[in-house]
Amino acid sequence: MKRVAFYTLGCKMNFHETAYLEEQFKGAGYRVVPFEEEADVYVINTCTVTHTADAKSRKAIRRAKQRNPKALVVVTGCYSEVYPEDVEKVKEADLITGNVEKQNLVELVEARLRGELPRTVVKGVWRDGTFQRLTIESFEGRTRAFVKVQQGCQLFCTYCIIPKARGPMVSLPPQEALSQIKRLVEAGYKEIVLTGTHLGAYGREFEGWSLARLVEEAVKIPGLYRLRLSSVEPVEFTPHLIEVITGSEKVAPHYHVPLQSGSKSVLERMGRRYTPSDYERVIEELVKRRPECCVGTDVMVGFPGESEEEFNETLEFIKSLPLGYLHVFPYSRRRGTVAARLRNSVTPQEKRRRGELLREVGTEKSVEFRKRFLGKELEGLVIKQSPYGSVALTGNYIQTILNGEVPTGSTVKFTLTKVGRKREENYGEVSDRALLRNAGS
Repeated sequence: MKRVAFYTLGCKMNFHETAYLEEQFKGAGYRVVPFEEEADVYVINTCTVTHTADAKSRKAIRRAKQRNPKALVVVTGCYSEVYPEDVEKVKEADLITGNVEKQNLVELVEARLRGELPRTVVKGVWRDGTFQRLTIESFEGRTRAFVKVQQGCQLFCTYCIIPKARGPMVSLPPQEALSQIKRLVEAGYKEIVLTGTHLGAYGREFEGWSLARLVEEAVKIPGLYRLRLSSVEPVEFTPHLIEVITGSEKVAPHYHVPLQSGSKSVLERMGRRYTPSDYERVIEELVKRRPECCVGTDVMVGFPGESEEEFNETLEFIKSLPLGYLHVFPYSRRRGTVAARLRNSVTPQEKRRRGELLREVGTEKSVEFRKRFLGKELEGLVIKQSPYGSVALTGNYIQTILNGEVPTGSTVKFTLTKVGRKREENYGEVSDRALLRNAGS
């Protein structure tokens, strides 16, 4: 039996797609082994959001070949999609494919092993333009299932390479999406997470459909315990979407809304389609309607020309918002983007300083948010077991270590007793070990 190992970088969609690839290789008779072990085939699912991601991808390619010089090292994902010529310079890469090729990667690997395929096979996401279904039938733990309902982005923010990596905006047909969710719920999954490159753009090709309507229909599925959304752009929080996601108890009160900058002038140079005031109105409305909700965001530091005054605008704006967590990352020049031609770059040292300041604010925001629930009874889904106890995840994204073992996949009530500085450092005492029957009906 041939062995295959996977290494994944980047976003949740990449991890979702790696899970699909694992399932496909298993179905073809391969045994999946850890990346640190010797394998016959290594698959590196790459990211290219930053130059650091590119470097990590190249390092993983070389590590794979070092582990087994006779192995076939396969490179797929966004780095090889956008910059295949760069990947070709890495001599350890034996098969180079893009995102389109993920849907039939097993066949491509087998063909390459037989010597029937060239080293580089990248059709191109814009040339293909179709929805890559990559449907997964089984997720580890059988607690949370991820359903990709949308792919691609056409916003072309000046710093972002993702449109070139993921292609045009296309959606999974509504009935197919709902059927997939229903099948996963019937298989025993308690939480369904809707994902997409640009999730808020879902359904625009289908008359009468939108993300709001998809959520509306999904929460009617019998047995569904919880529906969670991945990242949604601030401009896509329509009144209808806000009403739907705050009006149903089945929709997790957890909203990831990318900000990128709290400076109006920086947002304009980024090509973002909102102002800080627009963003603030969305957050205020979400929190007003569901006060217990957790709102997370992404913030970039060091965009070309970002002055100290503009950074301070972002810093003060972040401090004023009711956020539950913060993802902070430095601007990374991406060849082929508009921002790559901008001058007045910020030094690496200054990017680090600004990033550290924002991360400290993010930590304080996270602790402040979680402390609001100390001593309160919460309800969570047990998603895994740890050496310290069962781990439950609440609707508002508080991951908590429980005092004792509760079966994975159970819904349980507990009292939050302690929070730490890290987002995962939360502890709770189970107040009702009985499963919450009929939780989704």
